[in-house]
Amino acid sequence: MPGLNVLIQRGEVCQCLRDKKLFYEADTEETMNDGTVPAGPFWCALTQSLQGPDGKIVGVEECRQGRSCCEIA
Repeated sequence: MPGLNVLIQRGEVCQCLRDKKLFYEADTEETMNDGTVPAGPFWCALTQSLQGPDGKIVGVEECRQGRSCCEIA
């Protein structure tokens, strides 16, 4: 699974989703060591918390198209 930067660039997850690796991960299609989704911890750039504007928890699986607050780049 690609890192969060790549998922955001591809428009697969909300552009407001953040994790600590977002700030130092390369912009290439890096795969997580064990093949899983990025582990987080995640937060929303809009609310600066673990919950999105809709009051629901944020994460790679949760912050996708169809969610009322999702902003796809």
